[in-house]
Amino acid sequence: MSSDECVDVCIVGFGAIGALYAFALHRSGKARITAICRSNYGTLQEYGLDIDSDRFGIHSAWKPYRVVRTIEEAADRHYSYVICAFKAIPEVITTPALLAPLLARLSSFPQDHPTTFVLLQNGIGIEDDLQAALAKIDAPSVVISGCCWVDTTLVDGGKKIVQHGNERLVLGYHRAPEGSTTFDEEASKTSLDNLCRLFRDAGGNVEAAPDVDIARWRKVLWNASFSTLCTLTRCHVGDVLALETSRSALRDIMHEVLTVARASLPPSPSRDEVLADAVVDQIIEHENPKSVFRPSMLVDLDYGRPMEVEAIVGGVLRRAKAKGVRTPKLDLIYAALSVIQRGLINPA
Repeated sequence: MSSDECVDVCIVGFGAIGALYAFALHRSGKARITAICRSNYGTLQEYGLDIDSDRFGIHSAWKPYRVVRTIEEAADRHYSYVICAFKAIPEVITTPALLAPLLARLSSFPQDHPTTFVLLQNGIGIEDDLQAALAKIDAPSVVISGCCWVDTTLVDGGKKIVQHGNERLVLGYHRAPEGSTTFDEEASKTSLDNLCRLFRDAGGNVEAAPDVDIARWRKVLWNASFSTLCTLTRCHVGDVLALETSRSALRDIMHEVLTVARASLPPSPSRDEVLADAVVDQIIEHENPKSVFRPSMLVDLDYGRPMEVEAIVGGVLRRAKAKGVRTPKLDLIYAALSVIQRGLINPA
């Protein structure tokens, strides 16, 4: 990508995360944003979006280059980047099924340069089904995923996005599954470098991870422990830190995740450093014991929306089963959350 080239970017999922990073890419001056909006389409068309961000500044009535209601409408052109900022909930719809119109266009009109799919989603193994779908398409593609460490919320009926405090985005590309012959490491590196450059040009705090899987396992430590325990107890973070019994449960859950992670990842100094046992106490000690933060999984339950059960917990358990690792506490958490999830997806 040359210094003055403008690329087309499709944002699928225009909630808080999608909107924040769509605006960041727009702010780089080198991206034309097509935003796929469903519930907030009318609001965005009529009012635009106000931005109140510690990282990206204060702006009024911003509108993307193009706003559409459906993926079918968006699939009228080629995109350099397709950013998936919707929650990964395969129990409802898989990522390839949701992206089907874009994948169909890629198959019918292959380009010389790759289309890069960027998964800004929680969980382990979220790339698996997308990579399997792309392997059947005779067109160059790259799969990147990101870990978003940011507190951002849509307020005022979707008219304003608020982001305060830390903002950090860790991005890295996924290598193709074992046995694949289509993986192009140079193309993946180039695509990752160009995307990071766009975010840096916008003033974002972005990091290119040498091994994105290690970064994803590091983040799921928190999600598989704090998010799940808060959700099952319907309590905020401070509540689950208030008792030694719940703090002990958090430690046990995180140690199970670490055991699965180390069994699943190839040995490396980075793996051993980032996913060492000592990180468990570091995570707990880092949390504010008086925190009233409610994880997004709990917020989804509060509003009766399906939760990221398969992505966050199921993904870990599938890796555990493949490696023969016992996970008794995660098994119980998964069973309990699955019962709740069933009621959310199929209400009586």
